[in-house]
Amino acid sequence: MTEGSPAMMNPSNTVHSGVVTGLHDATAQDLVLVYAAKVPPQMEHWLRKRSMRLHVVDTMTVDPSEIRAMNARFVLIDVDALAVDSADLIRNLRAQVPETKILAITARGDEAFVRSLTESGASGVVVKQPYVADLVFALQAAQEGRTYVSGKATERERAAVQITAREREVLELMANGHSNQSIGEKLSISVKTVEAHRARLFKKLGASNVADAVLLAIRTGLVMP
Repeated sequence: MTEGSPAMMNPSNTVHSGVVTGLHDATAQDLVLVYAAKVPPQMEHWLRKRSMRLHVVDTMTVDPSEIRAMNARFVLIDVDALAVDSADLIRNLRAQVPETKILAITARGDEAFVRSLTESGASGVVVKQPYVADLVFALQAAQEGRTYVSGKATERERAAVQITAREREVLELMANGHSNQSIGEKLSISVKTVEAHRARLFKKLGASNVADAVLLAIRTGLVMP
């Protein structure tokens, strides 16, 4: 695991070596266990907003007893990094930790391989390079008992969200972490106008906060990750 890589962060609710930093109570009810070299920082932000904990494992040895001991609700696995058959691994995990949702990350997007993973019990499949939106949507689907397979947004999905040029500017600045005041200054508009644009964007995207709006905008191709 390369924690010094640009794609890695150390957020307040990340678990390292079994220690939860930044959360000293029982607010974080779901643990996401990750067997992967990189975790997008936006995903960690999304989890933190929902009081979900993240544990990045330092080895790619997927141990059912470890998953069971940590009571992980979700497990994300980069199956390309494993020296075992991916479908067999997922099938074994489903048998040994049936309450845990298994999500696979892979560079192989061919239909037969993806189908082998879902038929083996994967609750989600995210094809690399994984957009954080796809990882989040996979988790959301798993929470709701659905199966999710990532892919580019369809024309229908893209057509469903129509935004103005000004709304796009606001959205891009939101995605880059700018506050309402900062957005107003950059676009020479008032904070109230920025708030009005944000409200319309949230409604069009079906989002309740900035993090969700950005994720959905990435998914539909309105902004680039």
